[in-house]
Amino acid sequence: MLKSKTFVKKTRSGGVMKVVREHYLRDDIWCGCETCTECKQDSTVLQRDACIESSLCSYPHYLVPDTNVVLHQIDVLEDPVIHNVIILQTVLQEVRHRSAPVYKRLKDIIHEQGRHFYTFTNEHHRYQ
Repeated sequence: MLKSKTFVKKTRSGGVMKVVREHYLRDDIWCGCETCTECKQDSTVLQRDACIESSLCSYPHYLVPDTNVVLHQIDVLEDPVIHNVIILQTVLQEVRHRSAPVYKRLKDIIHEQGRHFYTFTNEHHRYQ
């Protein structure tokens, strides 16, 4: 699916220029969840029984932190108790833009197989 954004921009010389940006949205990006029946995925990253021992939430769940949580609470995310986390691509890009050390720490967590951190490409997903 093609989505395009069109806007008008004023140039330095005082003229007007029309800018068209095309954005392709895909429907074949899988979610990474073991319980999903709609995606056609070979291997999954997120576990079916996604429980973190907590008195706040006793049923299976996934964590989806925003940029501020990642930037200011990276120490909590590094705790081995935290697993089955979905990191959005836009959050990852914003963290990379704001803080290189936090970005490196987050990438190290994502590459640990036992932690079950999954990067979801939400910017290109059709059903965003």
